[in-house]
Amino acid sequence: MPKIPPRLHGKLRARAHHSRFARHYFQNIAPLFFAPEVAGGPLLIATAVAIVAMNSPWAEAYAAFWQTPLAFSFGGSELRYSLAEWANEALLPVFFFGIGVEVKRELTKGLLSERATAAFPFFGALGGLLVPVLIYLAFNMGGEGQRGWGIPVTMDTAFALGILGFAGHRMPRILRVLLMAFSAVDDVGGLLVIAFAYTPDVRLWPLLGALLAYAAVLGLIRTGVISSVPYVLLGVVVWFLMQQAHVHATLAGVALGFLVPTSPRVSPGSFASKVRHPLRLFRRARRQIESDSQERKQEGHEDAARALGTLSELSDATYEAAERVLAVANPWITFVVLPLFALSNAGIAISPDLLRDAVASPIALGIVAGLLLGKPVGFLGATWLACRAGLARLPEGTSWAMITALGILAGIGFTVSLFITELAFGGSRYEELARIAVLASSLAAGLLGYVTLRWALPAAGDADADARENGDRADWPNGADSGQVRSPARVKMFRKQ
Repeated sequence: MPKIPPRLHGKLRARAHHSRFARHYFQNIAPLFFAPEVAGGPLLIATAVAIVAMNSPWAEAYAAFWQTPLAFSFGGSELRYSLAEWANEALLPVFFFGIGVEVKRELTKGLLSERATAAFPFFGALGGLLVPVLIYLAFNMGGEGQRGWGIPVTMDTAFALGILGFAGHRMPRILRVLLMAFSAVDDVGGLLVIAFAYTPDVRLWPLLGALLAYAAVLGLIRTGVISSVPYVLLGVVVWFLMQQAHVHATLAGVALGFLVPTSPRVSPGSFASKVRHPLRLFRRARRQIESDSQERKQEGHEDAARALGTLSELSDATYEAAERVLAVANPWITFVVLPLFALSNAGIAISPDLLRDAVASPIALGIVAGLLLGKPVGFLGATWLACRAGLARLPEGTSWAMITALGILAGIGFTVSLFITELAFGGSRYEELARIAVLASSLAAGLLGYVTLRWALPAAGDADADARENGDRADWPNGADSGQVRSPARVKMFRKQ
């Protein structure tokens, strides 16, 4: 059963009492956006469409479409990219912003708030960064492919999360949190590789300007500015200046995500006491409205509106910024941002000659070995050593079999790997070899990781019992309840009982 975020769940329940459309949306549509089973579905479909399109009679037109230029100019500065480049430069930072927000939330008040537990994915990420590079260089040190050493460094978080979602409610929540934390460190490492290994001409002054804009965002948070407008504007400024500095803006996305507050402005306990006075005012205003005096009725309407405004603001103040941002951003990331990236980047024309060359290419072999072997070995080895040394602890509710599945899924290198491929070998035959190696190893890692995950997780009956123990029930329109929200058929297709 898809779990709608509690805050949104309450809003939809209230609306469902007053609107037939809202009731239909609550029961049939909203669960789709939050079903873990479909998290990677749009990205997977978009990838398949891109590959099919590039191997069809319309391949040339498809490639030409994504090379269509789109430019924005302001004063003496201009941003001119192809549509494919806009997907890389403008959409990926949004994805990494969401990653930054979610990981910070887990570090401050979630399952990674304990230092020993948080250290576990940190050490795993370090091993997962180092070992694939060493394996790749073992194939390509001193050769023409040496420049591609950064390709197997990072995993694709969206695909890995999607495969975790296919396990449904058998999957402990801690596995998703561990993967998110691992990917955050992994992605930051990959972005640093991009910044320092594949960006030779970093411009200092725009970079300093971006840091100042970043500091301004922090200043707004510290001074308690509530409106989202200045934050959005400064975020765009940070992104623009990072582009001008020739540093990939995905790094800015993660950094900005870590600034989003994870504590509400009004705590639930404080809310309970603060609403008493405006509630009394509202009741008194309602009595005034029922008066025979027109003047008292007018005063009553005004007092009631003021009381409702206070109650509305107090209610909004209990909604932490991180939770609000994730509720808005995650559906856009899942259904728009990542599919557009895949449509513009995953297409490759596959031919027998290309496959033959890839099998004999040290570049392709290094990428496949780095992702399929280096990632799980580095992740498992580093976490095991950290636990043995007392520097980390295996998180409660997990097993080493589950951690093995995570390590294999870490070998799905897609988003950033394809981006680094373009930076390292753009326009050459090596780029095609590297791209097909990334796609092949990602497919293999996904399938093997899924099989391992199914083997490692508890039986479906046990997981369903645990889920029912933690569920809550209430009265809903038309007999629906929080434990029985109907999942759309598309969700059920992905659930394997």
